[in-house]
Amino acid sequence: MKDEFSKEDLQKSYKLLVKKYHPDSNPKNQDWSHKKMTEINLAYETCCNFLNAKKDNKIDFKEESVKNQEKENVFKQKNPNHFEKQNFNRNNQGFNPILYKNIKRTSLKVVHASEIFFEYGLENRKIRYEGVRRFRYRESLRSYEDSFSDILELEQFCQNDLDQFLLNLYIRFTGNLTQYIHLKDAMIPRHPLLNRHWQSMEDHLIYSLKDYLVPYQISSFKKIHWKTGFTYCWNQLKYLRQRFPRLENDDVFLIFHNLADSYSKIRKAEEDCGISFF
Repeated sequence: MKDEFSKEDLQKSYKLLVKKYHPDSNPKNQDWSHKKMTEINLAYETCCNFLNAKKDNKIDFKEESVKNQEKENVFKQKNPNHFEKQNFNRNNQGFNPILYKNIKRTSLKVVHASEIFFEYGLENRKIRYEGVRRFRYRESLRSYEDSFSDILELEQFCQNDLDQFLLNLYIRFTGNLTQYIHLKDAMIPRHPLLNRHWQSMEDHLIYSLKDYLVPYQISSFKKIHWKTGFTYCWNQLKYLRQRFPRLENDDVFLIFHNLADSYSKIRKAEEDCGISFF
């Protein structure tokens, strides 16, 4: 593609090819048309990923998460006993209500993206590009990215250290979540001794995310306390780190670790402050 090639140009080309090669337009060559459409859809997906990866249009979720982790660490160094000293109550005293209102507004977008993602089983990376799921996956990606862009603009509503601290937790969690959603199956480390523990870790992490973001999608018979489900996930992460030291430098493992870490911290902050982000 040319450098000036836009998403609008891509969609125009895609529609022309679909009109030409769709099975409905080739009733006498159904098998050939299906193969062509598969190739076209794969090419379209690749081109979309390429355009999204352009520096001018891409949010560096990893960089944003690292920045907010650093801010969180600075806050802890300056205020080591902050939560112990504060007498938080259920009226959210000390937390700017305007910031909280905007957090709730953006969190609705994150929940909407999560509803699409989990409703179609898109946590299973092997089926993301099958049939209608590939369109729902792209839709959820756009929703996550749009919501994260809005979240990054909330810093203007911070009035004190507590506002900044809680917003950093929120940004870090949503940034790590968006990184996780972008992972492809080929990126996951594979090893006969690793696979079972990795799958168990991810299953419990997915349960924790669903319980947090879309709890109605979990059967009431399978409900467990979030701390219990998360403990299973965290224990598996610790085991993987000890059993396979090389994972310490693996980018994908760090995405899982950072997501789990930010998840536990944002849930803990909700309990301490008497608030709810989602």
